[in-house]
Amino acid sequence: MNRPDESPKIPVLSEICLVCRNDSFQLIHQKKQWQYLRCRRCGLVSLYPRPTREDLLKDYDTYLPAQAENIVQWGRMMSRINRTSADLIEASAACKGRLLDIGCGYGFFLSEMQQRGWQTEGIEISAVGRAYARQTWNIRVHAETLEALTLPENHFDVVTLFYVIEHLLDPLSLLREVRRILKPGGLILLRWPHTAPMLKVLGPFVKNYDYFHTPFHLYDFSPATIVQLLDQAGFAGVATRIGGYSLPAKRLNRWFTVLCGTLAETLYSLSARKFLMPGVSKTTLARKPRIEIGLTG
Repeated sequence: MNRPDESPKIPVLSEICLVCRNDSFQLIHQKKQWQYLRCRRCGLVSLYPRPTREDLLKDYDTYLPAQAENIVQWGRMMSRINRTSADLIEASAACKGRLLDIGCGYGFFLSEMQQRGWQTEGIEISAVGRAYARQTWNIRVHAETLEALTLPENHFDVVTLFYVIEHLLDPLSLLREVRRILKPGGLILLRWPHTAPMLKVLGPFVKNYDYFHTPFHLYDFSPATIVQLLDQAGFAGVATRIGGYSLPAKRLNRWFTVLCGTLAETLYSLSARKFLMPGVSKTTLARKPRIEIGLTG
């Protein structure tokens, strides 16, 4: 394997950057046959080759663990992010309304919003997650993908995606569909990993970790590329921030995550909410314009 600072020949003849349509890439990470390529123009990191849609749907059907202990740990891991995100939404929304969570997992975030008085529903491919959300929280959860549902236009006040955008074969098309189903002025919240900077931090030790969850993470966005993606999808007022951190079950992972998350939040606060520490997950909010002019897609 070539080292990240080299410029290897990359066997991609038809690959085009999702964000800027560039066709020149740099190899930054490889695991078995999977290559992560950084666009030389905008910096977006993408996986090559990509799994097929059929393979992804099959894998995600069994993606979530079914054991009760694992489900409890999952809820605990995401609790801080769920509360922080709920507070951000309520600080930005004019009133409580309809909320759709795409990739809702076990429904912990939807339960949080339901308790706060929101009308909630979700989308979840995993049968385990879907069943748990329905039975535990009595939440309506769709088994189909967003594109297959043909939900009503201008229907939701808020749409959320927690650690979903990086898993999508065509995130731009999905975001355009989200814009369609949002009410004018409606809010989208994305929670996404910012993994690529960790390659430099870990250096030669990166081979011991799989921060990309290969091959499940098809993209790795940055604050700049997420803005470009949302802009192309027709959203406005894009703002990215540090929005809490997870609490993994394993002690060493939890210690590292809390340390990095606390540092990121502190630096973000001290910089008057300007500095976004690389390598830690981000939360991005944007709105569907109240008046849309000249938008296509």
